[in-house]
Amino acid sequence: MSELASGDTDLMLVIVREFRAPIRVVWSALTDPDQAPEWWGPRGFHVPRESIDADFEVGGLYRACMIQDSTGQEFWWSGVHTDIEPPQLFVFTHAWDKPDGTRGFETEVTIQLDEIDGGTQMTFTQGPFDSAASRDRHGEGWRESFDRLANHLSVAA
Repeated sequence: MSELASGDTDLMLVIVREFRAPIRVVWSALTDPDQAPEWWGPRGFHVPRESIDADFEVGGLYRACMIQDSTGQEFWWSGVHTDIEPPQLFVFTHAWDKPDGTRGFETEVTIQLDEIDGGTQMTFTQGPFDSAASRDRHGEGWRESFDRLANHLSVAA
């Protein structure tokens, strides 16, 4: 996605988070499918390793499934990796799969990592969303996932 249309900035999700881990450790946790089940998904959900299929290169496709623990309901999502610059920049598209197998509304996710004293600062941007409600729901889920990521990084250190 290039330039945002007027009003689209209100439909962008931006999360800035600091982790007490070196940039390469954070990069690995964000991009290694074997680590993803340790932190992907908000409370009450999990992402099985066997559900993750990712071709980690520019133009590569990915697909994964988040499962609600209480019901077993599956939520599949997929996208394309559009920019990868280790260990600082990771850009991909994101869309939830609909029950009929078609893709839902697509957003772009940008993860920028920067070294800071004592760790790594992550700037996470996603959007534009089709509604403020969708932006806010995604924000809640990502924040809970990043809490889990912080815990994973502290255990892995």
